[in-house]
Amino acid sequence: MENVPGFNDVRYDPSRLRPRTVVADVDVKLFLGESLPRTEAKVEVLWRPREGTDVQRVHWADDVVNLGWHKDDDHPELRTTHFQLEAEDESVHKPGAIEVEAPLSFLEVCLDRLPDELRQTSDY
Repeated sequence: MENVPGFNDVRYDPSRLRPRTVVADVDVKLFLGESLPRTEAKVEVLWRPREGTDVQRVHWADDVVNLGWHKDDDHPELRTTHFQLEAEDESVHKPGAIEVEAPLSFLEVCLDRLPDELRQTSDY
């Protein structure tokens, strides 16, 4: 994440040697290459290994919108991975259609999809 344009102040929890959660501050214009009404955000990447399917999340949060891909048991009707968007009084959950298992591959897919999802929130 340190090499993603617009991502800065990358932090690791519990440590850089054993990261389970990585958080980065984001300069939105630098990340997207264009302006949104919101200028700053955070991206949190979580990975919890477990027997069966690991829990993985890539989640964006700014002043108005929270969105991301979650690979967990929260919405079994949406299969293994779901996408969720929360903005104003709206909450949307839909299938995430990400079938990769490796945490780095999951992150790469989500970061590739993130700009398009954010552009769709420009009216909020």
